[in-house]
Amino acid sequence: MQFDNPVNTKIFHTLVSQTHHDANQKTLATLPFFEEVREKVAACSDMDASYKSRIHQRIRDLSDQTLNLLVIGPKGAGKSATLKALFGEYDWQTEPPEEAQEVSRHQLNQMTIWQAQLPSEIESAPHQMNEVGALLSETTESGEPLIDRVIVVLDAASNNIDDCYLELCHTLIPMLGTMTENRLMILMNKSDKVARHIRGTSVNETMPLDAEIWLDCTAATLRYRLIHNVGVQTRPISYNALAGESPSGRPYNLQKLLASLLENLPEEKRLLLLNQPLTLGDEQWREHDDKKIYRQSMENLCFDGLHLGARDGDRFGGQLGAFLGKHGRALGNIVSDALQEKMGVTV
Repeated sequence: MQFDNPVNTKIFHTLVSQTHHDANQKTLATLPFFEEVREKVAACSDMDASYKSRIHQRIRDLSDQTLNLLVIGPKGAGKSATLKALFGEYDWQTEPPEEAQEVSRHQLNQMTIWQAQLPSEIESAPHQMNEVGALLSETTESGEPLIDRVIVVLDAASNNIDDCYLELCHTLIPMLGTMTENRLMILMNKSDKVARHIRGTSVNETMPLDAEIWLDCTAATLRYRLIHNVGVQTRPISYNALAGESPSGRPYNLQKLLASLLENLPEEKRLLLLNQPLTLGDEQWREHDDKKIYRQSMENLCFDGLHLGARDGDRFGGQLGAFLGKHGRALGNIVSDALQEKMGVTV
């Protein structure tokens, strides 16, 4: 079912174009990850001039891209908390209140984050539904959707998660039309509260196994209901953006969340996610479910994005880029070091 949107779908075009033009004027000064890589490549003695030139050109090509994300969900699910947990160094002081009834907008480094509530959560639902529909219908000059990914944030411990699922099926997914599957991500925040509900006050670990199983089952239920009812493939991710009720006093699964965002973004745009002012520190990124080595996944994606033709980092013996000779090894070390510095982690 295609959403019938009566609103002029170009209402965001002028604002976005001007913002991206202004951002492009200061690209070299505001892209810390690319700048870090560029400086390390320039200073590397294990790369010849032609290879350095290729990497520098690749960075320039990637720097010409822009990224647009829509973060949407019910009131109190933690949309703002999620953004702050990932991009905490950004100045969020101008952020509208959680109960804001309009689509709000934040401009970071060549990345625009649009934020909205699900229409059923607010009084002016028809107005905001039209506004969200207009935003999702907007296209770029090349005919591609303006919004690269729609990120739905749900409360994993909420009793109304079924209602949110139904609203996704009845309103948001029809707005996305024929390009839903490649543009939709579902996040389940506040997983620490699930652990408390299951274990009570006896929780003494970040995520006990029974709580993790419950979250996995809920995520799987959402996934297969979406496949069966609307034909959309997506894998919901459980996490908690803030320390909240976590016994460790740390967020949970943020590293998995960042790796999943990178993996699901368009290939030519994904590295823009790392050019943002990420929250720094081991305490922020340490706790996760250990189902994958998420830092390695991010390193592989970064390496593949910079060294065209590489896949999965071309690792050999655990060393990133080793299969590609001295240039690959050198770039692998640069990517690993730059990502570590970007996240502010020590290990």
